[in-house]
Amino acid sequence: MLADLIDKPPQMPWRLCFDRDCLIVLRKSLHAVTPEEGCALLLGDSGPEPRVRVVWPCCNVWRPGLQGLEEQPGRGSGVPPSRQTRFALAPLEQIAAHRWARRRGLHVLGNAHSHPGGEPHPSRNDRRWAAADGVVVIDAGSGGLAGWWMERSRPRPGSDPASAAKVHPLPLVDPDGASLDSTGVSAINSHCRPLR
Repeated sequence: MLADLIDKPPQMPWRLCFDRDCLIVLRKSLHAVTPEEGCALLLGDSGPEPRVRVVWPCCNVWRPGLQGLEEQPGRGSGVPPSRQTRFALAPLEQIAAHRWARRRGLHVLGNAHSHPGGEPHPSRNDRRWAAADGVVVIDAGSGGLAGWWMERSRPRPGSDPASAAKVHPLPLVDPDGASLDSTGVSAINSHCRPLR
């Protein structure tokens, strides 16, 4: 199963470190497909404080019925589901990223995606479709950037497999440990300009 390919820290990390160039690549690649949701895999060093060293941009391959889960309405009332409110990573891209990372001593830490015109919080579908525990970064453009730990405990026999994952905020920091604000800019490195 593809969820087994994600190399995840053994426990919830206390923060997520981003190499500066990775944050630039992430935001540019996610916004390149606006108004659709962009998506990417985050590769790097795992452990109590994972560090993103490579962003692996992916194609959004979502289509109705792809996930096999009952669809919920998109953002806003009555909005039909589309790539503007959904994303899915191609399984072959996930396998390729995993193999590439392994050959270089890196791990697949989790994924990132955009919420164009939305908020940087996991949606109900993000929580329902989480396949495994892992890092999720959501970029809502002018709405901000935020990191999350999605906790998908192993379902108990007889439990609903579509139940929502637990969500925990995950602070984002730069390599010096300075907190990144909602635009992805370090307060210490204020010479950096917000990405738009």
